[in-house]
Amino acid sequence: MRHRIAALIGAVVAGAVLSAPTGAAPAAADVPGFSVRVTAPDTFTAARSAETVTAVVTSESGRCRKVRWVLIVRSEVDPGQLRVTRVEEDGEFDTSTDTDGDTTTIIDEALDPGTLCRGRTVTGRWQITFDGPDGGDVRFEAQAFDDQETLLTTAGASATVRGQRTASPSPEPSEAPAGNGADEEDEDAGDGGTVIEQAGGDTETALVADQTSLLGPGLIIGGICVFLGVLLLLRLRVRSRVARVEEQVLPTGFYRMPPRR
Repeated sequence: MRHRIAALIGAVVAGAVLSAPTGAAPAAADVPGFSVRVTAPDTFTAARSAETVTAVVTSESGRCRKVRWVLIVRSEVDPGQLRVTRVEEDGEFDTSTDTDGDTTTIIDEALDPGTLCRGRTVTGRWQITFDGPDGGDVRFEAQAFDDQETLLTTAGASATVRGQRTASPSPEPSEAPAGNGADEEDEDAGDGGTVIEQAGGDTETALVADQTSLLGPGLIIGGICVFLGVLLLLRLRVRSRVARVEEQVLPTGFYRMPPRR
């Protein structure tokens, strides 16, 4: 009987998962007058103490009902690292677990001890731990069924798992076979010749760069010398012209008047 109920709920859960949109919390009631709110910590730390996920279902119906809880966990973390314990006030509550890919479904084996009525809630609690070392995003969806296996309402909450995975050490390089020693020496020799050629090319480039850097100052100095030479020639020409003019002027102070006859 217990396995038949779990199978029926599993089928209903699968249908709800395929038909329900993702990312909604709290979700609208599948049966009018019911709603559930899920609370979960924002962050779980791998290999740390358990955190509590809580679901509280309320009813506006005039008829009281018993509730069976189903918790669906979708996680980027390996399901093998997930640990879920359903708890009530008097201790652990029996559940069955089914894993399909990255989805884990936890179904109560029995109805919740509480009774859902108008103005009276029923609460489900799950202790959640992640063994690590992986981390990633996780989403919890709580579904409330009645004793007739009817899905009353569903809602969810998201969280993040902080992993503690350390980087794997890089593999040590393997030793090269002894027979490759000659090849390595030939490769080294070839590389050395290439380096020498590159060095010679760099030297020629450096000489060209030095010549180019000296060309500018040489042109400037040459231009200055030409300019000074032209000025010197102009000055000599002016002086020569002045000397000629002075020679052509007749002196008046060195000649006497000729005597009268």
